[in-house]
Amino acid sequence: MKLSSSDQKIVNDFFREHVDRSYKTPMNCIRMNVDHTNEHRVRIFEICNLLIDSKIPFWTEVRMKNGCIPDILAPTHITRFIEVLGTETPEDFFSKKFHKYESYGFSRKDFLLINAKVELQVEELW
Repeated sequence: MKLSSSDQKIVNDFFREHVDRSYKTPMNCIRMNVDHTNEHRVRIFEICNLLIDSKIPFWTEVRMKNGCIPDILAPTHITRFIEVLGTETPEDFFSKKFHKYESYGFSRKDFLLINAKVELQVEELW
């Protein structure tokens, strides 16, 4: 997928500031984590499939400079981070993981939390 110059600038600026560039980060490729449950991996695939159909660039399992590895990163999308929750609740995520993102200037509005155990509603992504 070829990005527009404005989207490419957003991606470049975001990666320069927040992503650990010592790891490869291929665009629109789904990386599966062996530690995730099957339903978690399936939900990530479903979301990425919708993003690619909508021509929205995404990255999965990206290592951030703050030490976090979000499920899906979509810096040109409405919400930059999409986290799929399986066993944890939104409250768990915000109490245990969010502080690392917050210390890098991200806010709650930068996150979309999707429940892996409930059928995906496409409207949730927009």
